[in-house]
Amino acid sequence: MSSIREVLDRKGETVITVAGGVSVLEAIGTMSEANIGAIVIKEGNQPDGIFTERDYLRKIALKGLSSRDTLVNEVMSSPLITVPPSESTRVAMEMMTENRCRHLVVMERNEMVGIVSLGDLVKHMLQEKEAEVEQLSSYISGNY
Repeated sequence: MSSIREVLDRKGETVITVAGGVSVLEAIGTMSEANIGAIVIKEGNQPDGIFTERDYLRKIALKGLSSRDTLVNEVMSSPLITVPPSESTRVAMEMMTENRCRHLVVMERNEMVGIVSLGDLVKHMLQEKEAEVEQLSSYISGNY
């Protein structure tokens, strides 16, 4: 079974963050520029929450709030749902299902070392299965 560390090794550990005192408009602008669906909100050096496209729809758009006048820390999801890099991808997917979330912040010794999305996990698992099928096909055909 693969681990979150393996997903981060393939994907990279870059996490886009903003301070909690920025406007929602600035946060979604940063998300758009980076082509990501979630951004981690930091208070000092520590992650404090997460703001996602789903948060924008439910907490800003549907409530008629102003993206320009609302601070991201007023509408972020908190507390963070985190996972250590040693956790299995299967357990991480179960956590996402149980918590109805699509992103997990990866923490190691109280330090943020990455973020994984449901899409990252699905992509990783598909690549694993494709490699397994290729290996079995080689074995069956005697090309090992």
